[in-house]
Amino acid sequence: MENTMKRISANRFMRVAIVLAGFGIACGQQPTSASKAASQSKATRQVSLVDPVLQMEAFSLQIPADWIFEGTMVPGPSCAPLQNGVYRAVSPDGITQTKMLPGVSWSWGRTRQPYDTTAQKSNDCLEWAKEAPAADFLKYMAGVLQVEYVRDEPVPAPEMAQFQEKMRNNNQSFAARTPPGQPALTSKGDRANAIVRYKVNNIPVEEVLSATVLCNDAPQALIPRGFGHVHTCTGIVIRSRTRQGGLEAMRPVFDAVAKSILLNQQWMQKWTATVEETGARARAGGREDEARLLRLNGQMTAAHDVQIAQQRDMQDVTRRGTDMAMKSANEAMNARSGIAHDWADYALDQQNRMDPNTGKITKDSNAYSYTWVNEFGERKQTNEINYNPNGLLKGNWTLQMNVRN
Repeated sequence: MENTMKRISANRFMRVAIVLAGFGIACGQQPTSASKAASQSKATRQVSLVDPVLQMEAFSLQIPADWIFEGTMVPGPSCAPLQNGVYRAVSPDGITQTKMLPGVSWSWGRTRQPYDTTAQKSNDCLEWAKEAPAADFLKYMAGVLQVEYVRDEPVPAPEMAQFQEKMRNNNQSFAARTPPGQPALTSKGDRANAIVRYKVNNIPVEEVLSATVLCNDAPQALIPRGFGHVHTCTGIVIRSRTRQGGLEAMRPVFDAVAKSILLNQQWMQKWTATVEETGARARAGGREDEARLLRLNGQMTAAHDVQIAQQRDMQDVTRRGTDMAMKSANEAMNARSGIAHDWADYALDQQNRMDPNTGKITKDSNAYSYTWVNEFGERKQTNEINYNPNGLLKGNWTLQMNVRN
């Protein structure tokens, strides 16, 4: 029994280390001194990725002072239920921007299965059963995002060497936390860059797609009914775009943003304590609470919708591939950035809604299913399907329509 508890504890805290290390590696996290040096080269401001459950800053980063920022922390899909960040920083012109998409994960091996065998299988993970090089994952994502793949771009040798050194350090840390006589969790990683093109409102843009793939081999992962040997990979993509012809001039800015990310140690301590508390309940409460241990931050279940929506969009793109090819080039190019915008909007709590009287599209909180607007521009949001403010509130109210980008 004691050995089992040690395995559970080691497994839990190594998973905490994985998500924090992985997010930092994907963003090119630098030491505090390097981040401050980068921020001094141009007028910048500090922004935060806030954990919506713990209500505190998880990470911070530096962006140009006049850019608009949105960001949050979301849990991963069912096969990799660990927190990761999603953000976007946009210049005043609305074209130049850098954003991190929600992670895309897949898992294989003796993986976790629900106790209820009649439960519907989740479709929020890719059905891949092997490690994928970052270059292959990047080409897959370029197809999902429907962008023109221009060329591969090598990751600078010093950056790749630093990346691999971080992976080695992480594996040493995992081994040190593993109880004697037990196989250690190991992690592999790869990076790749590519240049792509598409249009935003008929404006040609070029973009750097940067992919980081992290794969973990957990020989004693806790799963329902015991321990299994689980392989899990997560691909993280950062998109950095400008108007066509302006990419080289903006590279220093994009690099500075990506490398400025810093972990809030207080948040890490609190989140780790939350994981420990969840684990204690699992050990005391039996198999239902065991599932909560596997999910780590299970109280954020609702946020998994962003991953489900992401995968649904991937499948829709595949099914519509032939039809899309028959449409005009202009229509295709203008639609190409829609999927990624939808994923980011959903993760950042936004839904596009259109006023049927004026055709004006606004972004509202997707915490509410319905938005009413009157002739004065006043808005009323609700989740009640039968609610109608006409006769209750001042003005003539019209129900807005949910639309895609």
